[in-house]
Amino acid sequence: MSVAITVKSLSKRFHVHRNRPRTLREAINLRLTRRYDPAQDLWALRDVSFTVRKGQTVGIIGHNGAGKSTLLRLLCGIGRGTSGSIHCTGHVSGLLELGTGFHPLMSGRENIKTAGILNGLTRRQVESLEKEIIAFAELEAFIDEPVRTYSSGMTVRLGFAVAMQMNPDVLMIDEVLAVGDAGFREKCLTRLKEFQRAGKTLVLVSHELDQIEAMSDEVLVLEEGRVAFQSDPETAIEHYQVLLRQRTERRAAEISIGSSQVTQQMEEGKFGTQEASITAVRFYNENESVTDIVSSGLDMTIEIDVQMKTQLSDFAVTLGVFTEKEVKCFETNIGSIKNLLGSFTNSNRLRCRIPALPLLPGRYFANVGLFPTDWGFIYDYHWQVHPFNVAGSVPNVSGIVSVRPKWSRTSE
Repeated sequence: MSVAITVKSLSKRFHVHRNRPRTLREAINLRLTRRYDPAQDLWALRDVSFTVRKGQTVGIIGHNGAGKSTLLRLLCGIGRGTSGSIHCTGHVSGLLELGTGFHPLMSGRENIKTAGILNGLTRRQVESLEKEIIAFAELEAFIDEPVRTYSSGMTVRLGFAVAMQMNPDVLMIDEVLAVGDAGFREKCLTRLKEFQRAGKTLVLVSHELDQIEAMSDEVLVLEEGRVAFQSDPETAIEHYQVLLRQRTERRAAEISIGSSQVTQQMEEGKFGTQEASITAVRFYNENESVTDIVSSGLDMTIEIDVQMKTQLSDFAVTLGVFTEKEVKCFETNIGSIKNLLGSFTNSNRLRCRIPALPLLPGRYFANVGLFPTDWGFIYDYHWQVHPFNVAGSVPNVSGIVSVRPKWSRTSE
């Protein structure tokens, strides 16, 4: 099979000023006081090499700062590597940060036309695609408004619709499918599957490991700007989890948490540096009563007490429900507590309400994790520690998900 992307010994260096002056006066003062720091070298990528075959879907994973977005930008032709080479075959399109390539003062319709012309289409070709792009993005009522007035979800819808209608041979996607409503995400995934079936090449960056595993033929793990591992999705994700544990252990050593304490946590189904810790997990039924027995099909709430051991500016949270056999029923995550819920204190109580609990009767566990916002290591993670029971009766249904099928008969 022919090769769509070849990356050889790619490195990318940025010059970073730690205390860059914001005004001329600050620059003069820094020079006079000799506190001006020259630019420092930051290597975002180091000697990265890999190939992607035509028609293959490759996932790229790694913690924030591992070099994923820098790599995707270079693959899209945005910037040049400091050394090494990239060769892509065919028309390449990318969905990177929100609004990349859109002019905020131009309307959605004007941005569609501009994007089409920049992609080599004639004005007539763009106009023939315009109606379908607008319909897919579901922006008929807003298409003539400036893009700066769009929400993040609207911007993603327009960006995805434009990128797909340009019919690229190679498509790069960086996290943007994590934004927007569930219905549109499902529509995007359906279109991407059509893209894959057409033999096109897809490179996908995401923190949604389930999505990476489901969509990818192969997964690349980046660690500190280098390729740490490349294999099938399941093996690569396992390696990524090992790296996460290793970073947590190193962080624990840096803040003087002994290895014996970390080992004891793991024996109890817990793991982390304990800079933020989970001190309690409670379950509430539909009547807001604390209990470990909730009803299938009725509301339940999971309450988490979080205690800060050190002063943190922000943190991330994951909450998943798993069966006794460690099968994931569902999981939700918050990338930034501060952005979602506002300021917090050293002692916090988080609540997650689950309407009409869609689980069959049985025993389940709430697995809870606290992380820094770059997901670089673990503050605290509890695995199969907090059990609860789902009660009720759903006849003639097996599995995990609670459904209430209704049978009927029709004549032929």
